[in-house]
Amino acid sequence: MGKSKKRIFNKNTEKKGLLLKRNKAVQNVLKSIHSNNITEETKKLICLFGISSEEMLEAGAEFEDISAFQNLFI
Repeated sequence: MGKSKKRIFNKNTEKKGLLLKRNKAVQNVLKSIHSNNITEETKKLICLFGISSEEMLEAGAEFEDISAFQNLFI
């Protein structure tokens, strides 16, 4: 393998991606709901992980908060 290809492979392995688990995503959404600050990132997390309103209730969200933002959930 040439020096150029080796540098390219090493450059790609040094860039680490974001690791976000489902539990952390639910906690981020829950925090956004409690602070009444629903951002585009929150909406993307809900769509990406397919978070349901039942799952948010199990995580500790208030029923009134979930019913206020019902249109966000699947």
